[in-house]
Amino acid sequence: MTYIISLQGPMASGKTTLARRLEQRDFQVIYENPYEIVEKRKRLNLDIYTKEGFITNQKMFIEAKINEFQNARGRIVIFDRGPEDIEFYTLHFPKLIGMDWDIENELKKELYRLRKCRSDAIFYLEVSKRILQERKENDKTRRRSTFEEQLELVEVERQWYKQFPFTYVNTDEATVGETEVYFMKWLHEKKMLLNKSFNIK
Repeated sequence: MTYIISLQGPMASGKTTLARRLEQRDFQVIYENPYEIVEKRKRLNLDIYTKEGFITNQKMFIEAKINEFQNARGRIVIFDRGPEDIEFYTLHFPKLIGMDWDIENELKKELYRLRKCRSDAIFYLEVSKRILQERKENDKTRRRSTFEEQLELVEVERQWYKQFPFTYVNTDEATVGETEVYFMKWLHEKKMLLNKSFNIK
């Protein structure tokens, strides 16, 4: 049995930083890595602001996430963005740019397969828009090409995740260390959902 935990939240909310700290505790972490698909999108000259380009792009992202999920092995596996994130973005990005595309039908088969991949628990890092903007401006190490679009979806995303087994954690004032400590306490409280033989350090 593999217990899947997804770290969710907006860009620059601290998911990857927390994931690296947890990896140092010997947790298996699967990191979000969109760059290969982004580069392929560039080679194919896809425009995600057109229906055809967006659908082709999302098919690649959905297939990659399904493969990651199905190949996850271990007692506890932590995703830096899980399958639910791909579903949210697939459904809501067209609305954000003012397009009324019938994504449910256009990607019916792909969404059906993706929805078979569900996290057992979601740890959602909640951050105010002001703090997110500050973090993005101060982080010169990562490309965040869709940051502005995702910033507009923060509140919609927050509400959407309520349908899943989630825990919201406000990290506006919390340090990474404090968030890590909270995560470990949260995980220990879920022991009843895990096999008693799991060794949670």
